[in-house]
Amino acid sequence: MASPNRSLISTSISLATVLSAFALLPATATASPTIPAGDGGSSGAADTTAALIASAAASSTNGAERRRAAQRRGGKVRVAWPQRKGAAAPDSRLARWLARQVGPIAVRPARRGAARRDTRALAAASATAPLAAASAAAPGSAAQEQLLLVRSFDIPAGEPRYAALANYSWTYDNALAVFAFLSVGARAQAEQLLDQLRALQLADGSLDFAYNVQTGVGAGRARSGAMAWVGLAASAYRRQYGNSRYDKLIEGVLDHLLALRTSDGLVKGGSDVAWVSTQHNLLTIGLLRDVVDQIGTGNKKLGEWTGSQLHDIQNSMGNAVLSKTLVQNGAYAYFIAGVGDRAVPTDVQALGALYLQLRGDGRATQVADNLARNGFLIAPRKTPAGAGPYSGFRPYLDAGSPDVVWSEGTFEAALALKRLGVASAATTTAVSQLTGSTDNGTVAPIGADRNVDGTKWGEFHTWPTSAAASWLLVLNASNQLLYAR
Repeated sequence: MASPNRSLISTSISLATVLSAFALLPATATASPTIPAGDGGSSGAADTTAALIASAAASSTNGAERRRAAQRRGGKVRVAWPQRKGAAAPDSRLARWLARQVGPIAVRPARRGAARRDTRALAAASATAPLAAASAAAPGSAAQEQLLLVRSFDIPAGEPRYAALANYSWTYDNALAVFAFLSVGARAQAEQLLDQLRALQLADGSLDFAYNVQTGVGAGRARSGAMAWVGLAASAYRRQYGNSRYDKLIEGVLDHLLALRTSDGLVKGGSDVAWVSTQHNLLTIGLLRDVVDQIGTGNKKLGEWTGSQLHDIQNSMGNAVLSKTLVQNGAYAYFIAGVGDRAVPTDVQALGALYLQLRGDGRATQVADNLARNGFLIAPRKTPAGAGPYSGFRPYLDAGSPDVVWSEGTFEAALALKRLGVASAATTTAVSQLTGSTDNGTVAPIGADRNVDGTKWGEFHTWPTSAAASWLLVLNASNQLLYAR
């Protein structure tokens, strides 16, 4: 998720990732330039964002947030280190940094005038604005429940957006952090996040795409990509420990996602939109495959779904997504961002290559080779502040897209190339350089090597982000649970 992919250090990460497939942006990690009107694109996002801000602000007085919160399933959240004093901490230094990102932090409120200016800037620039509005309304809001979720950004206190964004948590980031904790054997930290997500799940199986961990207020909308990531994380836990503790969470996710299928069998971005994202569908198919791999293709059920039914659905969806979004280009192949969206995002290539590998489809190598060799990589260079050099993958291949080294996408691409056996010395160098920005694992990697604000492609910042840290932990893990084979 570019916007859903969070952002990083004073060198840069991607708010774009955080906002895209998991927030208001539909097709990929970052906001795509041809997004359907009204959802994160340059031609409709302002109205949509303004409406969400008004809705979130009004929730404190009209009871809408209270009614939505009442639908949460609830349940006990088992507390892990460092919230639980004396509990075991993860062995990995970077995993300990990630664990410290869980839960709210005290933030000094901005001056009233400055807060208004910052909220207006957020409204104009990104889909995070609804949460900013919800945060501002917090004293009178219904939720008022601190959440044990991962804060998506580690924003320096002096940054203009610090007060507005420091306690925001995107659902995608939490699911990805579960994978990261599982990869280093930090079971208690993974369970803490899954417990909290399960408690936040609504009766219809959905979860908001983001939350304010200080107040408990959600964004008020679900997105299929974030939902599928949660299902994948819970299924990975099930696979790793042979434990059905989160089966109800998975069942709810499956019910919600499969109710969003269109006439061609693909999943829409959400119940309130018509667009279809390649990434969302690749993730949904990955979840279906993982569940079927665990329960079999017979009559054994997970909720109301038999293994046979889920097997047939994932085959049908897989055929549909490949026919509509995979493009052949000579000896290479690539995925576009969504049905009717011709943008070419880095993270979609990585996930698409991994999915093709699961299918035993030879085009997996064609997609991976295209990713490694045809313009996605940026050569080593210094940041504007003189740090580095850093190299890595840009978020999009398209002309006019941000010229930034994107850490989250770089680690994700490196994972795909590694698992497909595609050698790329430049990728190895990029991972090494970006890993060096963690200060020996005491902070997350930089998010990007440039700041990019307010474009149709999303935003990229230099703050450390949880998503970059999680992808780096997953990349280095010996036990690969994402798209497990």
